[in-house]
Amino acid sequence: MDIKGLKIHFTDNQKLKITEDLKDILDTGQLAAGKYVKMFEDNWSKINNCKFGIAVSSGGAALEVLFRSLGLSGKEVILPTNTFIATYTSAMFAGAKPILADVSYKNMCLDLENIKKNFNSNTGAVCVVHIGGIITDEMEKIKNFCDEKNIYLIEDAAHAHGSTFNGKYSGEFGIGAAYSFFSTKTFTSGEGGMVLTNNEDISKKCFSIRDYGKKSQWESVHNIFSGNFRMSNLTAVIGNNHISEIDNFLNKREKIAKMYTDNLSDKYEKILPKNGKSGWYKYIVYLPKKVNRKDFKDICKNQGLGLSGGVYDKPIHLQPVFDGSFKHGDFPIAEEVCERHICLPIYPSLTEEEVNQTIEILNKSI
Repeated sequence: MDIKGLKIHFTDNQKLKITEDLKDILDTGQLAAGKYVKMFEDNWSKINNCKFGIAVSSGGAALEVLFRSLGLSGKEVILPTNTFIATYTSAMFAGAKPILADVSYKNMCLDLENIKKNFNSNTGAVCVVHIGGIITDEMEKIKNFCDEKNIYLIEDAAHAHGSTFNGKYSGEFGIGAAYSFFSTKTFTSGEGGMVLTNNEDISKKCFSIRDYGKKSQWESVHNIFSGNFRMSNLTAVIGNNHISEIDNFLNKREKIAKMYTDNLSDKYEKILPKNGKSGWYKYIVYLPKKVNRKDFKDICKNQGLGLSGGVYDKPIHLQPVFDGSFKHGDFPIAEEVCERHICLPIYPSLTEEEVNQTIEILNKSI
């Protein structure tokens, strides 16, 4: 059998409920943001122990809305180079200056050492990225540093659905967290994102910024210069119903992750959470140094095993959009971990037989 690197999974009950909700929307004509968006916001906030949720059009939109709400124009924002480009561009579009930093080898996440290296008097915020669903075990130290320096801690939680550290969810550490619900994410609305925060003032600003800086949804009174970052009822229906199986889906991912941890060859370096719980958006391992990743993935593919994209295959500083502004060697750890890691299949519809076959192929291929 061929094993896919990723499959998007909805239960039959979820499909039925989505159909019913969509019919309600079409019958009433309430396609724009309405009760289903509010329902999605309330449910996702409650799941993650946060007071306020602001649903938007994408994970990048969530970051930009959050950055804009913090008034960071002209300030520097420290963020890891191994992240999706939206982490960088959202800060830039909000008027801030993104500052790329190297990361920790142990978990691919931004660490305190590299934050300190890049901190200066113009630093306004640090944006951590919970790579693959792992919240770094330095999270509390990073939070304390940001508090001491009186700068914002922002969480890019696009990968962190269901992840915790010391019993706290992303969004509980910093001023706010930005989630993505893109099709590939642990929970999806197809497209979409959400800001979570426990700060009421920030939540009010985010609500306004997502809709042209309006005073309220149906009043054309504009208090802030902004654009359109809205989520529709149609999108919210899919997301809200997908998270209805959160415990079930996360338990299945946890079971698959345990099988990998217990049975994969020790030739793989496994990236595992410490003092926390991953939602297992990705199960990440490092290949041995002398193994060519492309050749290895081809070997697996020829045996029927597909491996999904990495986190990330090419760091931001080496993206062509920078046109040589940075060079190889500027961020050595990020470059090494980007080149050496692979992500294993991990999704709710993956069967035990498929997991065992994956392990067999990986152990034989290494």
